[in-house]
Amino acid sequence: MAHSSCALTSLLSMLVAGCAVMETGPASRPTDAHFADIKPGTTSQEVLNRFGRPNWTFGVRQENLTIWNYRFNPNECLIYQVSVRPDGTVRDAGTGLDPACDGPNQRR
Repeated sequence: MAHSSCALTSLLSMLVAGCAVMETGPASRPTDAHFADIKPGTTSQEVLNRFGRPNWTFGVRQENLTIWNYRFNPNECLIYQVSVRPDGTVRDAGTGLDPACDGPNQRR
């Protein structure tokens, strides 16, 4: 029984640690200014190092781009989009409205 109790304690510790790492307070959320630093030619690895993995991606076939979408505040309809070329460099980046929103400050 002690073995399963120890395993449960370890699992709970990992979950708590994972939550602590994933928690994002207002002071640590990227802003428009942070994303303004992403310039054409920035590497996708630099973007990943700075902002982590995007929340979702999609391809734009006619331009052969992959669009990386970031949402740091689930209560806002604002997303940050980074257009990545096949060679792994950024074409452009900016803010946009989240298509999953019904309107300002309302989520579906």
